[in-house]
Amino acid sequence: MLVLFLLVAPLLQVLLINRSPWGGPDLVALAVVWLALSKGPVWGGVAGLAGGLAADVTPPADGTVGRTALVLAVTGLLAGRWRQGAPLPEGRTRERNPLLVGAAGAAVGTLLQAGAAVALGDEAWRAALTALPWTLGWTVALGALVSAVLLRRRRTHEAEPRVAMRRV
Repeated sequence: MLVLFLLVAPLLQVLLINRSPWGGPDLVALAVVWLALSKGPVWGGVAGLAGGLAADVTPPADGTVGRTALVLAVTGLLAGRWRQGAPLPEGRTRERNPLLVGAAGAAVGTLLQAGAAVALGDEAWRAALTALPWTLGWTVALGALVSAVLLRRRRTHEAEPRVAMRRV
């Protein structure tokens, strides 16, 4: 389901969110962070690369191609790694709070995209700073909310007993 959302997110971003007068979240960054939280840093990095490239070429593509892909690949890797947490002596890992990791990953993705756009000359810094607070607020709020829902779903799924099928 999340992979499908990652593929549709650039279109939804262009058709719905970017036309909204009050701004909205960065759906592609959110899809990458959610995949990283669900599947880990490798999935997050690959999802960031794929989703970022899709966002870079979705019309009206006016920026440097590959900028969003690079930023979201780093964001996915970081969010997945933050979720895994530090290794414990027993060989296990202690997972961090997905609510905080989802919010932090969404914030990092949004801030890095704005910074990369300004650094590469794709956007003036005043224009980036004008839109940044609204986008950051929407993205962090939605990222934290859905991350909590994903955690609940994951815990419910893990708690279900597994029934072995026998061949007759």
